Amino acid sequence: MRKTEEVFNSHPYCCYKKKGRLSVFVSVRQKQHSEMSLTAILSEIDGGDDKGAEKLLQKYNTENSHTFAFDHKEEDARIKLCQGLLTVLRRSDHPLCQSTCLETLRILSRDKRVLGPVATKEGILTLAGLARIHVAGHNVELLEEPQSAEEERVVVEALKCLCNVVFNSVPAQQVGTDVKLAEGLCAHLHMVSSSHHEVGLFSLRLLFLLSALRTDVRSMLRKEAGAVRLLTDILERTLDVQWVGPYEAMPPTPEALTISPENNELAMEALKALFNITMSDSSDEVRVTVLVEHQLFFKA
Repeated sequence: MRKTEEVFNSHPYCCYKKKGRLSVFVSVRQKQHSEMSLTAILSEIDGGDDKGAEKLLQKYNTENSHTFAFDHKEEDARIKLCQGLLTVLRRSDHPLCQSTCLETLRILSRDKRVLGPVATKEGILTLAGLARIHVAGHNVELLEEPQSAEEERVVVEALKCLCNVVFNSVPAQQVGTDVKLAEGLCAHLHMVSSSHHEVGLFSLRLLFLLSALRTDVRSMLRKEAGAVRLLTDILERTLDVQWVGPYEAMPPTPEALTISPENNELAMEALKALFNITMSDSSDEVRVTVLVEHQLFFKA
């Protein structure tokens, strides 16, 4: 045994495991700290101390911002935390507390095994309400467009959570279809101001995911929600397309500015969603119209 291995094996807080040439050091202290953190957070939530929970969650978020692999032994605790976070989100009206809880939920939603409490009608509607997406026929408070940076962060974090949950959970996809989340999202996109870039970006990304994962959603978006017109309008506005005729776009002038990185992101997300919605349409009229518009956009 090498001297280095002896040092690590003798350390009271570390375990040493060798697999081929790969040496993996697992800190027992870190595992214990993680377990204690989850227990402490759950204790604060159960006791109704949202302020105390918020402080612990901020620390948890900092420590786990780049965590994508989770300890299986803590799975039950993370499921309880998902449920606890939804409880706090329903009772708190403080933007900082809401965004902190949503950030934690976004981190947890990277693990598809703990999404049971979130991938429910109640969970999806809670997130939709915080994302300012109105779901028709459900008692979800329709909030106005965010006025402050703190309010906008809540909306963006809620949209990011929805993206993760929809991507990682088939039950969440079904719930989203049942409550017509995509239809509400289209109405939401009609009202999003260009000044709220991330709100528009993650709204389009969520629309892309819903249309990519559910064929029935694609059909609904095409026939009922007017999504093709919505997305082409977004593309025209984002790419600053100027029409000189029914089927002719004005070419850019030599002095024209290049597309900003923000508008480039929006255009890509809109095109991805538009492709999903139109790719299986058997209608020659719709297909030809979309192909012509795509060609005109590329020429512009």
